[in-house]
Amino acid sequence: MRTRDSDQASPPANTAATARQALFRCIFAALAGIALLIQPAAPGWAGETPTSMPALQLTGLEGGTISSQDWLKGRPAVVNLWATWCAPCRTEMPSLQRLEALLAPDGIRVLALSVDSDHNLVREFILKYGITLPVSIANSPSQAMAAVGAVALPQTLYVGADGRILGSHLGQRDWADPMTVRDVRSRFAVKTPTKP
Repeated sequence: MRTRDSDQASPPANTAATARQALFRCIFAALAGIALLIQPAAPGWAGETPTSMPALQLTGLEGGTISSQDWLKGRPAVVNLWATWCAPCRTEMPSLQRLEALLAPDGIRVLALSVDSDHNLVREFILKYGITLPVSIANSPSQAMAAVGAVALPQTLYVGADGRILGSHLGQRDWADPMTVRDVRSRFAVKTPTKP
């Protein structure tokens, strides 16, 4: 039986928002797949001379603006770009926290750089899951991702004490796995020159 338009119940107000979120997640998943295919050709990675960590304006969890250079504090760091809407990012966050404890004796920090536009969602996530990593939020998510050459999330950068990007990893990873920890430590190892 057909009804008049005025007789039909209007959908809940959040249906459109839910549909947009689902569409965004599908697009993100497709871009992540493409990024995995083209990642070796991305500039600055794949054995090319590392680039420097760009100057970004960040907001701390408690508020207040900080520059990416001040956040790094001149120490080597694993910098993970993530977002609360990124399922692989959420999944790997506990292993990043374990990695922080494993790398602390080496003087290597693990930092989480959120590219969320809603700062409250970041704060809620951190509180809900008891994340103690130093977390900052990019003031301009799209600018931050473009500046570091990230085409998908999670994207993790290995940044030396001098601010140079020593390499990166695209995609989810078990950061507490012993082989992964060895790989991360090797990124920061200072090689002694060999005598001819």
